[in-house]
Amino acid sequence: MSIVKRWSIIAMLLAMAIVLSIMESFIPVWIPGVKLGLANVIILIMLYEFKSSEAFLVQLLRIVLASIMRGTFLGPSFAMSIAGGLLAFIVMFLFVRIKIFTPLGVSSISAVAHATGQILAAMWLLGTTAVMYYLPFIMLLSLATGILSGFIADSYLKRSITSRFIS
Repeated sequence: MSIVKRWSIIAMLLAMAIVLSIMESFIPVWIPGVKLGLANVIILIMLYEFKSSEAFLVQLLRIVLASIMRGTFLGPSFAMSIAGGLLAFIVMFLFVRIKIFTPLGVSSISAVAHATGQILAAMWLLGTTAVMYYLPFIMLLSLATGILSGFIADSYLKRSITSRFIS
């Protein structure tokens, strides 16, 4: 496949991740500040079907560009988003590589890592550990949304058509 075709597909995946990221901010969830994490479906699929550096680039650009579009770039929610997103990516990367879990398991673990990264960022920003009490609630919801995202990614990967285009 040509380099132009490959990067065109990656650009489309980035656009999809940004749209999902912005769209999910309009979906109400029971705990304030919590989102479904549907954009992580794209990143998880990319970790299975693309180079990890390309998946990382999409993750980083998605967080930055979505925060610019929301008007939160370099604000507290950006710091929490980047901390959660990077920790989730590291966990996804490691568990995809060691091949212990299915995409559903990888997604669930990375969702919990994302919540942990956000709480750590909030502790740093607020200068208090009081937000730790929020962690069990956000982790439970993150686990549920991680299962949903993992199910979507796993279903896609079982029927993958992109492998025909990427090779």
